Amino acid sequence: MKLSVLGSSSQGNATILINNGRCYLLDAGLGVRALYNRLNLLNAFVDQIDAIFITHEHTDHISGLASIVKKYDSTIYMSKKAYQNMDIKVKEQISPINFKFIKPDTEFIVDDMTVKTFSVSHDSADPMGFSFISLDKKLTYITATGILNVNEELVNSDAYILESNHEEALLLNSQRPWLLKERILGEYGHLSNALSAELFSKLKGPKTKNLVLFHLSQECNSDLLALSEYKRYFKSINVSLENLNIVVSGRSKPTEFIEV
Repeated sequence: MKLSVLGSSSQGNATILINNGRCYLLDAGLGVRALYNRLNLLNAFVDQIDAIFITHEHTDHISGLASIVKKYDSTIYMSKKAYQNMDIKVKEQISPINFKFIKPDTEFIVDDMTVKTFSVSHDSADPMGFSFISLDKKLTYITATGILNVNEELVNSDAYILESNHEEALLLNSQRPWLLKERILGEYGHLSNALSAELFSKLKGPKTKNLVLFHLSQECNSDLLALSEYKRYFKSINVSLENLNIVVSGRSKPTEFIEV
């Protein structure tokens, strides 16, 4: 199992996951052309996207969905409520037979991979995260959530893709409207660097070797701020990050492939 975050921001989120020769997309906020260009930067060629897993229906997670399905005829896994609330301009371009509706807190098999879903807290319809399990390897994907209830199923994955959206002080001092600030800071908004680090301290286990920080705000965050907050927090609780590979995903450039 290997992955690359192809792009992550409010302009578009998409991650490629390759397992046993099959390719999957986690969210589809990039269209076919951008997908091709990002994969080309990795010297990777993908002739099929077997399935697409959608966390929720906000534009930055589905804007490329129609163009990708048109090219690859992929199966789309998402909640029925998310489908019902999806932009009609996207929905009308995709045949209903491409959709398979799933619910949070369920488990199912896709090819030879086990997929487990879990609820997250965001201002969208039935938002969820995913864990992907193949043999003894597990990737957990958590994006767009204000808070998260951690249970045993989420702990000790080999790799995490985890939101670290904003630095709270920068957000509060930004020129954004107060209602937007309240939304982002609330329990149905996005994880700050501090909350992301605290959450990861509860998720991290002996098997955890890789962490990709995801969905960083261009205006209210930076790679340096996110990494500094993680280092500060883990130093404060006397936990070492020495054996952890931490990668910060970019807005327009893919991460190198990470082996899980």
